[in-house]
Amino acid sequence: MGGLRWRQMLYTGMWGAQAPSLWLQVGLAPLWLASQCYRGLACGHLASYTWGVRRRRQLPCAVVSIGNLTLGGTGKTPLTMWVARWYQQQGLRVAVLSRGYGARPAARLRVVSSGHGPLLDWQTAGDEPYLLACSLPGVPVLIGKDRYRTGCYAHEQFGTQVVILDDGFQHHALQRDLDIVLIDASNPFGPGALFPRGILREPLRALRRAHAIVLTRVEMTTETLPELCRHIRQWNSQQPIYRMATVVEALYQQDTHRVVAPATLGQRRGVAFVGIGNPQAFVSTLTQLGAEVVTLFVFPDHHPYTQEDWQTMVAAVNKQRASYLITTEKDAVRLAPSWHASVPLYTLRIGVTFAASDPPFSHQLQALVSHADVR
Repeated sequence: MGGLRWRQMLYTGMWGAQAPSLWLQVGLAPLWLASQCYRGLACGHLASYTWGVRRRRQLPCAVVSIGNLTLGGTGKTPLTMWVARWYQQQGLRVAVLSRGYGARPAARLRVVSSGHGPLLDWQTAGDEPYLLACSLPGVPVLIGKDRYRTGCYAHEQFGTQVVILDDGFQHHALQRDLDIVLIDASNPFGPGALFPRGILREPLRALRRAHAIVLTRVEMTTETLPELCRHIRQWNSQQPIYRMATVVEALYQQDTHRVVAPATLGQRRGVAFVGIGNPQAFVSTLTQLGAEVVTLFVFPDHHPYTQEDWQTMVAAVNKQRASYLITTEKDAVRLAPSWHASVPLYTLRIGVTFAASDPPFSHQLQALVSHADVR
């Protein structure tokens, strides 16, 4: 990243800046033990459904799950939008169901949008459901821990024919017709270990459950894709693998809400800030647009930005002689109402596209509704 200054905000937590050396002193044995405990819990949870101790329930409509194997961002939200819009274009009634991470109060069934924009603020709904509600006109967005109950409500109240589970691969309580698993091609499995030693939520053999595998951010790495595909085929030899790239859909100036040309960023010094699972992917996108990112502030995922955060970032713009701040659409919804445009703030809207040489992803989406007869 050249001379980019990377400022990792609020990640040090109780361990402070000495966390890496502290872990080396303590050793990796506690992490290994914790990951084995996590493995037991994850495998036991799945086995309880596989062996019938717990019952999977089926909704009266088609169910598409979009999920992943790892912690952090893999591009689920942009793909959820893409799939929802595709089914809309086929004339089907679609709803998105989310767990509502960060929503207050947690777990309760709530309608974030009935298809006409958000009905709740982002603190109540969670940032990702709120963003989906803003970006998907005509698509109801609902949150709730019990996604069977939430899905039944969507079917009864909105006549939903297809529900999309956002981050649903580990939600074994609900039967699904299509399980889509996303893998970030730029960092597929981290060190290959389960949390907390690594970033895996489940062992790699869980890929056997996938009906479709989507490699995301393929524009960031091309040389390693064949080897990654061979590795995936060790666990899932039958289902299709699709390649999905990130594309810029629009650039907004936040104070005016106007769309501006991405070329606006070209050869200009800027300060970026993100609270997402893969900050490097955002920087790579900006670099491809010709932006010169001189400082990057990295906050925890879902971080609620404060006035103090804003002042710190504005000070960095002035110190680095930059001319703007820039962030993602998801981060922009979490800005405190007291932010002010003392420097220009840009928001980047990200979309996705699929490799033309792959079998069309839409064929599998169409086969789902044909087979399920959109109950």
